[in-house]
Amino acid sequence: MSAAETSWDPTLTPHLDAIRSSVAAGFSFWHLPAPRNVLGIYGFHSAHGAMDIYLARAANDALAARYRLDDLERPNPPVLWHQRGVVADVVRALLDLPPHGTPGAPTLIHLPPSELWTPASTWS
Repeated sequence: MSAAETSWDPTLTPHLDAIRSSVAAGFSFWHLPAPRNVLGIYGFHSAHGAMDIYLARAANDALAARYRLDDLERPNPPVLWHQRGVVADVVRALLDLPPHGTPGAPTLIHLPPSELWTPASTWS
């Protein structure tokens, strides 16, 4: 067994499985760096006129949201949906949302979570 295998924390498995599912769903990623390790994973996916985004900082600290692509050009764009919680629950809930514009997909706009970066936030 390698050192990585012997130090593996099995409680992380559901969270890593959710992240793997987002990879399979077409999400792209930025790893938010620190000098010696990664502070967070920022996943994003654009389809059907919407962008789904999540930020995972720890197994118990994740935030996800869905934005309309047209709204991302505005400062502080409103969200169609957002959830905070543990990585496994938040990422799975995001992946379970119906595609934007289809029956059952969120349509009401809400204030955005302030700690989730959007492309427009660099323009304001």
